[in-house]
Order: sequence, then C-alpha cells, then structure tokens
Amino acid sequence: MSMIIFFLFCFIPISNCDITCRTTSWWVLQPFPKSLLQQFLDESKVTLTFNSSNPLARFMQDDEHPVYFEFTTPTNCEYTALPPTLANITEQTFVEFKLEIPYIILNNKNIMFKPLLYQNSLQNVAATQVVYGLPANFAIMNADFDKNTYSISYEKGSVQVSFEPLIPNLVPFGSPGTANFSSFVDANVSPWLAFPFSLSHNTQCASHKYNFTAPALIRPVKMSLNVIGDILEAIPSGIYTNEGNQPLGAWQIDVSYRVTQTYDCD
Repeated sequence: MSMIIFFLFCFIPISNCDITCRTTSWWVLQPFPKSLLQQFLDESKVTLTFNSSNPLARFMQDDEHPVYFEFTTPTNCEYTALPPTLANITEQTFVEFKLEIPYIILNNKNIMFKPLLYQNSLQNVAATQVVYGLPANFAIMNADFDKNTYSISYEKGSVQVSFEPLIPNLVPFGSPGTANFSSFVDANVSPWLAFPFSLSHNTQCASHKYNFTAPALIRPVKMSLNVIGDILEAIPSGIYTNEGNQPLGAWQIDVSYRVTQTYDCD
C-alpha cells in the first residue's frame, strides 16, 4: 500500500517527489581500469564517456577511473509529497549497495552514472526501478556497524566486506584529519543519470543533496572487499583493499540527505 500511495503522488506533475533520509554508510572511492568500466558505459541508453581530467585523475594511472561504492543503510526515508501522517506510515529503512561511476560526460557535462544497485526491500526495488529507472536488484544483505562488516548475497555471487576504523569515533567533517573526505563531497556535486517511466523525450537526471555542513559525522576506515562470482558484473571476482584516509579512500559516514525528483539533465 505504501508504494501505491507513493506512485500516485509521484506521477502527479505538480507534486514534489523528493525523499528525505538519514544514513550510516561506508563510502569508498576505488580506481579500476577503464577497459573494465567501459562495459557499463556501453550498456547505457545514452552515449557516455570518461572525464579523464577529473579531480582524482592525478592519483591514478592514465588507464584508470574511480568507482564509487556505497555500502549504505538509508533510515527514516520519507516522501515529501505526502502529508506528514502518510509520510510517517510509509517511512522506509533498508540496506542498499550502489556501484556508481562519477565524472562521466554526458553532452559535455559531468554526471554520476549508477549502473548497478542492490537493495534488501522489494518495495524499494520496485520504486527505484519505476520512479528513477535504475537497475536495482533484490538481494539478501546485512550491515553490521558493531562488527564493521557488510554482505550481499545474490544469485550471481556474493560480496563480503570488512572495515577497520582508523580513529575511535566519528568526527564532524572539517575536523583535523578529514580533508581527504572532500573527494566524496566533490563527487556528489554532479547529478546522476536516471531513466524513469516518463512521457518526456529529454534525458532525465536526479540528485542527492547531502547535508555535509550539518555537520556530517565521518571517520576514515581501511577496507577489504571480497567479490565472489559475477555479482558486480564488470568488476571481476577477487579481493580489493583500500587504506582509507586518502583522496581515493574509504570512510564511514553518518549524514542526512535529500533525493530529488527527476528533471531534465540539460
């Protein structure tokens, strides 16, 4: 019923279908060969190219591009189009994984490309596919912030991730030692490409508006990612590591944000 109410409001053109949430997550920027990531771009419905002069290019090899992993738990997500009582009734909390590629060029502008998502809620998978046109899949998922572990199990394989905090507690963004987190702030400036059910012939985008100045609470972490099978599609199975406090780094974050409704990219 909550998804039916949401769809009704979201397909009323004058309504505001923004979603507000809070999340505790692990975010990772990891370099991969462009030859692997090209498969994702080739499968897009529009022509996309790599921005090879992106701000992170100087920290990578010429043939590499950053991938943005979000191991996230959106909580208390409410649809702003709904009256407060209905918003509370339809409030959602779930586990989500997003494989994203920042600094992709569409019509001479930077966008974020989201070629793969997993969620542990069938309702949210349906909403993500219909409202945003993103390739969301239902999976068995678990995020344990006490043990600093995260897992995904799907028919194509599994993901097992462990994190090692580099400082004892989360601290406000802007505190000493958090300057490298600015890479994630910059990566989220661009809108992301969406393919919603729409009568518009224009390419659609949407945006995540993170309240980094609230402030966001963050800490650097080391990551060990074990990919088994084809669960990440173009990303091969294997073990990937990240040392944490660096421009292409790994961080735990607690932050509030808003997801906008779709709009014309141009």
